[in-house]
Amino acid sequence: MVALGYGDLRAHFKKGLRNGNWRWLSRDEKALYRAALAYTKPVPVPRQRKLGEIVNRMVVDKLLALIEKLLETRVTRVLKRGYAKARELLEHGDERGVFVWAPSLRSWLRDRDYIFWLGTVQV
Repeated sequence: MVALGYGDLRAHFKKGLRNGNWRWLSRDEKALYRAALAYTKPVPVPRQRKLGEIVNRMVVDKLLALIEKLLETRVTRVLKRGYAKARELLEHGDERGVFVWAPSLRSWLRDRDYIFWLGTVQV
């Protein structure tokens, strides 16, 4: 079971601010993240020992998706685009006859450098 606490959320929030990914989140995504930070923030009450954690599976999944967006780098975005294009080529390459005139393309689609190049090419 995964639980997200204030320390984790705060660290990822700061990293997202530093690398500039925070500005690319939508208003709803920012609001959810801020609400989670506020919910888990320790309250200065002397009798309270346990800090708040988010354990609801649906909320944790949404927050983990946001954390993934916050931690993305340029390289990971390029590789995601490249893997998507490679997957599309593998799925529809036989139908279009691509592998007939370029049989070595199958081996290229296993090469990380070629996938990176596919992610940089704008079609």
